[in-house]
Amino acid sequence: MKKYSIIFLFLLFASAAVAQQKALYSQYMTNYFLLNPAVAGYSRDMNFKAGYRNQWTGFEGAPSTFYVSGEAEVFQDRRRKSRRGKPYHGAGGYIYKDITGPTSRTGVLASYAYHVPLTRDIYLSSGVFAGVQQYSFHADKIQLADGSNDRDPVTSGGNESVFMPDLSVGTFLHSDEFFVGVSLFQVLGNKIFEFENSQTPSRLTRHLFVSGGYNFEINRNIMLAPSVLLKYASPAPLQADLNMKGIYDFRNRRIGQSDKAWVGLSYRTEDAVVGLLGFEFMDQYELSYSYDITVSPMRHHSSGSHEIMLGFRVK
Repeated sequence: MKKYSIIFLFLLFASAAVAQQKALYSQYMTNYFLLNPAVAGYSRDMNFKAGYRNQWTGFEGAPSTFYVSGEAEVFQDRRRKSRRGKPYHGAGGYIYKDITGPTSRTGVLASYAYHVPLTRDIYLSSGVFAGVQQYSFHADKIQLADGSNDRDPVTSGGNESVFMPDLSVGTFLHSDEFFVGVSLFQVLGNKIFEFENSQTPSRLTRHLFVSGGYNFEINRNIMLAPSVLLKYASPAPLQADLNMKGIYDFRNRRIGQSDKAWVGLSYRTEDAVVGLLGFEFMDQYELSYSYDITVSPMRHHSSGSHEIMLGFRVK
């Protein structure tokens, strides 16, 4: 067995299982900042969000992901009577921990975005994520069937970790009614591990995300928000998420407060059907939950996936 060969097998399994190396999110429509650095400052508010995903519940070694993010408009000029139609800056960052079996990824990323008005209501922004991630293999989480951990060339070497710089870029066209975004993650294609007697080292794969959505106002209280996300990471096939979200706005004009409740349905090609439910209250707090009904062959080994998100906004 070549050194690190078992690492390659686990990385290959993780990539093939979710069609990408990046963590999978069912609730990205509540936090597009995770998929595109150009979103930073989009709402002009200060947004903090934390999420946890437990994928393929009941399957030993299944992926689990935790993240905390924050983003806001920066360098605001409070003296302006109207900021509409003016360029502005956004900044933020997020940290994440993604675990799959004996492998894990931990990352810290900072972002900057610049939003330029094309019209009074439509903006085009460009942004960048820059930071570092740690890729780790935990040999102590593996027990070989014949008890040969201390003799195997991989497990006997103990835990392995590598730190890498990370860079992602994106652009985002947006208004109050619609958005279109394109982003490319892991631009540098960093080397993870280099196998013995191999001219092709294991590398981080570049990930392309294309997203778009529109908000249809049915009446003063009800809105429909269809959206789509396309994901591509070679050599995996293109994957699409098709989403529909219905939002009910409990407007209270007397106190100037607007609470919201929403439900959604999503289909991820060759993977899952997702049900979503969320609440926004007191114009500051957000809570949402999603459950994935697996439709891929993995459904025989798991009871679906759970994801929860908590948010806090400062206007």
